[in-house]
Amino acid sequence: MAPYLVCEGLSKTYGGTLRALHGVSLSVERGKVHAFIGENGAGKSTLAKIIGGMVAPDAGSMSFDGKPYAPGKPRDAHAHGIGMVHQHFTLFPALTVAENIVLGDEPTRLGQVDIARAVEEVRALSEEYGMPLDPRRRLHDLSVGEQQRVEILKELRRDVELLILDEPTAVLTPQEVERLFKGIRRLIRENRTVIFIAHKLEEVLAIADEITVMRKGRVVGHRDRAEATKEELVQLMVGESLPVHERRYGAEPGGEKLVTRELTIRDERGRPELDGITLSVNAGEILGLAGVEGNGQQALEQVLGGLITPTTGSVVLNGAAITRASPARRRRLGLAYVPADRLEWGCAPQASVFENAMTQCYRRESTAGILRRRRLRQVVRSMFKRFDVRAPDLDSPISSLSGGNIQKLILARELGSERSERLEAIVISNPSRGIDIRGVQFVHDLLAGYRDAGCAILLISTDLDEILALSDRIGVLYTGRLVAMLPGQGRTSKTELGRYMLQGDDKERAA
Repeated sequence: MAPYLVCEGLSKTYGGTLRALHGVSLSVERGKVHAFIGENGAGKSTLAKIIGGMVAPDAGSMSFDGKPYAPGKPRDAHAHGIGMVHQHFTLFPALTVAENIVLGDEPTRLGQVDIARAVEEVRALSEEYGMPLDPRRRLHDLSVGEQQRVEILKELRRDVELLILDEPTAVLTPQEVERLFKGIRRLIRENRTVIFIAHKLEEVLAIADEITVMRKGRVVGHRDRAEATKEELVQLMVGESLPVHERRYGAEPGGEKLVTRELTIRDERGRPELDGITLSVNAGEILGLAGVEGNGQQALEQVLGGLITPTTGSVVLNGAAITRASPARRRRLGLAYVPADRLEWGCAPQASVFENAMTQCYRRESTAGILRRRRLRQVVRSMFKRFDVRAPDLDSPISSLSGGNIQKLILARELGSERSERLEAIVISNPSRGIDIRGVQFVHDLLAGYRDAGCAILLISTDLDEILALSDRIGVLYTGRLVAMLPGQGRTSKTELGRYMLQGDDKERAA
């Protein structure tokens, strides 16, 4: 079978110094899932953007379906039947699901946009591909996982022949990942083609037919799924075999550090986003909170981080009431907060890498209100080296970084400064989302180290493997309520945990 998409000698340099791609050559066959894997900064997203028409290569050429292919913009790619779902969403929060999906290709009736028809088209499309959504809901009311479905359905409605999915599972729960895979398998049965970019090798091995491995902007290996092993792929990705780390759980925990009592939050319609949450996180333990995306996780993390005020209830940190304290006061009292939505709440997308990275340390590195920029840049570079943050340069916009590198920048800023040595508690949501295999290992060891030093850690995650690997106790959120508190340290199975996540507690299931 002739290759469907061919890339020959593609190279790309950013800022005149950072070489993102070095002469990349590969081919993609029609009717298959072709995975691109590699560490953060390996060049996967840059390659995908070149194929999708967002970035022009400095050198090299492409052909698609037997003809020369050189898209100057995304519209050119769309004209060839190529669509891309990005790591960072390109949606409009004020519009509905249906309006976002049909935008630019709206159905009309008598010269007017036919909203009723758009709603029905979107409902039928979402059901067809197993990604249920209410077409009339506003984007700002959706969870991150639901917004990801909107992005995918938006491309499917364009009837794409080649669909590029850049880290599509980074914001999805295990159940949503399986739904996505069913949709991908349907596309393959229709003889369409999928480029799948991901870090989780278990997912790659479950869905891919072909696997291309990239490292430092080069292709370092290609494997058919039948001959690929996780161990070999890891070695190709990182250039060495990673040591196997046995998971370390905490010893006997200390006293209460972070406590919530009857926390309730109601939205503008009066519906509860959180419903009477009472929990405590002790010194020297990691309390994991599991739950399907959209069951109150965002509201809880934002209350604890000081971004929103609860309708009722209280929050106490190390004996001090912080229910209405500002984020700055919470930091002074020893609370670190890493949000799930890195773009919306974790950084300033229009600011530079340097400006985003130095927000926790600039006061310490100022004299009479004047920033010591040279010293600050040294501090930031040191943090980046420790957390392996790869950026073209410190003055580049943070939007130029891959999703995984933005996540590592936020982790470095919140947990890698001198201030972090005095932390009492950490509230952290989906810390390894979008991070490569070496980075995940580093983050997990980092959290275990803080826990061993006596810090209280509330780990909110939709990644069940992450919850089970790190947690000393495990709580489950369901429809805004804490429906279960289960033993951690390997004493709760993924099956049992998933049952609570999907059905709530026994009393609710009986009802």
